[in-house]
Amino acid sequence: MSKIPGCNNLEFVREEDYVEYYIFPKIPENMKDEAIVRKLMLQVRTEISAIVKEKSMERSYLWHKDEFQLQIRMGSADERLLNEETNPEEEEELGDLPPHFHGVTHYGDNISDEWFVVYLLTEITRARGDCIARVSDSDGEFLLIEAADSLPDWASPETCEQRVYLVGGCLQLLQNSSGQEKPLTMATAIQRIRLNPTLYRCSREIQSSIDARLKEYQIAQPHFSIHRQVLELPHSAAQLLKQRPRLLSSAVRALCDRDSLDVKALRTMRYFPPEARRLRTNVRFTRCLYAMLSHQQYLPDKRLGWNLTDPVLEPERYKEQLLGVKLASGLEILATQAKRVEGQKLEEMPAWRAYLRSLQAKGYFRKNVEGSAEYQELLNKAKDYFRGNQERFRTASQAGAEILDLLLHPAESASEELRDEQNNLQPSDSDEWLNISAEDLDSMLQDRYGPKKLYKPNGQMNAEEFTKQLSEFLDRQSNYEGIEHRGLEEQELLDSDDDEPPPQARTSPGGLGGGKVKKNPSMRKACQRNSLIQNEEPDSTHVRNFLDFVIPEDNWDSTSEMSDYADEDDMERNLNALSGGGSVFPLDRQIQSYMEQMDRELAQTSVGKSFHGKKKTPPQADEEDFDDIEDFEPININVNTLRNMMDSYQSQIGGAGPVSNLFSAMGVGMSAAGEDQEQKDISESAV
Repeated sequence: MSKIPGCNNLEFVREEDYVEYYIFPKIPENMKDEAIVRKLMLQVRTEISAIVKEKSMERSYLWHKDEFQLQIRMGSADERLLNEETNPEEEEELGDLPPHFHGVTHYGDNISDEWFVVYLLTEITRARGDCIARVSDSDGEFLLIEAADSLPDWASPETCEQRVYLVGGCLQLLQNSSGQEKPLTMATAIQRIRLNPTLYRCSREIQSSIDARLKEYQIAQPHFSIHRQVLELPHSAAQLLKQRPRLLSSAVRALCDRDSLDVKALRTMRYFPPEARRLRTNVRFTRCLYAMLSHQQYLPDKRLGWNLTDPVLEPERYKEQLLGVKLASGLEILATQAKRVEGQKLEEMPAWRAYLRSLQAKGYFRKNVEGSAEYQELLNKAKDYFRGNQERFRTASQAGAEILDLLLHPAESASEELRDEQNNLQPSDSDEWLNISAEDLDSMLQDRYGPKKLYKPNGQMNAEEFTKQLSEFLDRQSNYEGIEHRGLEEQELLDSDDDEPPPQARTSPGGLGGGKVKKNPSMRKACQRNSLIQNEEPDSTHVRNFLDFVIPEDNWDSTSEMSDYADEDDMERNLNALSGGGSVFPLDRQIQSYMEQMDRELAQTSVGKSFHGKKKTPPQADEEDFDDIEDFEPININVNTLRNMMDSYQSQIGGAGPVSNLFSAMGVGMSAAGEDQEQKDISESAV
């Protein structure tokens, strides 16, 4: 039950499937009375709850585990200790928080809940411009992980902690220009955002990544993950689900997580007996819940008397009956669990004892002697807080107690709804989406994580585009974290005033840092670039000019048959640059004749003849006579480069190798289709 390092998550949350969120409303500075502030917070929470209810109902959203929930926090140290939000050593990092709302939602196996929480927070901050929200999970600032390809150079888990916020429905990131790893306190961040609400707005690329992830929730219609299925249920179970649809997810998870005591309860079916009247009804699942229930291996004991039909003769009805039995069994488990803990004293609950030990370890009782008046006062306060937040501390399922109460006091409206539904029963949705082939899975992974460009080895390929992309890739800078993208020189974020900007940033207008964006899938801290590359000194310029040296292309007046690469003007420019312009030590011009002689010698060898040339065009009437080079065929660098890469790729026979690794780093890939076919001749027609 230890706390996850670096996260302000509840101590009793053992799972990592949680999303934690804060909402900071604007409180007038002259409002000092705590009772008045709490009354204002209650009013704001009511308005926020109305927004959440509206968005959830429009999309018929069904939560997998926990719903979106907010609790009022006044920001006191005792309150945060009771809520298991802090350790004493972290108090300085977090600082005193202003009054706010705090919530934790567990999403279990359905990651969609986490992003629906993000969508709700964006809508809340958009509808209420005075609210600032922050959201994180066990991975930290997971919103930046989604936009990892567009992050600035300084972004890392250490430098971004508690710097990501939602304001007006948009993402804001308080820049850490000096790369300090000490977290910025939330109180300080909120204060700075309020001083300038638009100063820390993220770049368009980062915001587009978040918007693309939230696109599935934007449309006000039932979410695509909703699956409607006809089930044959006991009347009481069907009535429960009409009154409380959220009990469905608890029942499915209870059946999947059953233990030996739960199996014993299923042998009696005290609350949902098989002999009770059963009826067919429409039940809404999420695809995740439906898949869990469908694939759960459970067959009831024949002695119970469920009397299922023959699965061969009536497969569809058998599926309705079996799914209904599974769901009724899950409800039975919940009711039995609640009955077992009914009447249990607080001191006997293992969760309370663990909670008390945690408070003692955190110094909640302030070294008061056990049994003293001060100690007893704090203890009673902790007990009251624990009783009011048992669901928050996940001590026992509250769904079971709710089932027992509804069984004793059924609603007449649910019975009327069931009767009306019998005459308008809608057919079940197709569950073909459960069957995913290997090709479908590859396609899904390709769309989500695949390369940006996919080439076919035997298809029509643009050799010029390919070599251009290869040249751009080789021109990038790299370090142990990978390749950094160059040329995206735009202003990403403004510096915050909490960090001392580096010298480079001070020279730019408004304190802006470099606008380079690096591919940073792991969000690890970027290492500093080599100073020889950062500082464009004369020696570095000469080295770059030498690396960029281009062999000149034959312009039909040369005796070389292998030098058709660039214009003579390009050659002159490169030679002048290489020699340092007006340097007193010019480059020996005889290098041109050396190159021409080498080309003439290579042209007659097997190496020279192996190069692919350009298509010869018939001479025009006004062109000079070139009888002496009638066999000349200029080299096509693009096609030769592409051809060699294709040969190397196919020689790997689908395994890992230098070419496939290079393609992966470039962000391109090769289609598997046609690899076994004979390779076509890559020529100018394919360019």
